[in-house]
Amino acid sequence: MSIQRWHWGKIVILWAWGGLCVAVLLTRFLSQKAEVDPVVSSLSFVGSVLILGALTIVTWLWLGGKDDPPTDRR
Repeated sequence: MSIQRWHWGKIVILWAWGGLCVAVLLTRFLSQKAEVDPVVSSLSFVGSVLILGALTIVTWLWLGGKDDPPTDRR
């Protein structure tokens, strides 16, 4: 099933779960000092950026299928 044919509700669900995951990761990132465990801090930040990037790509592809078809001008 093509992303472009998804119902808008699926995109809302993806962003809701993705937003929750990013919130948890950023809370972890902000609550812990990088000096204590730099690997966990880095992974928390990079993970949140990757999730947001993936959701943006999926949304971009979904919206790409919603463009108006070209009109035949003569």
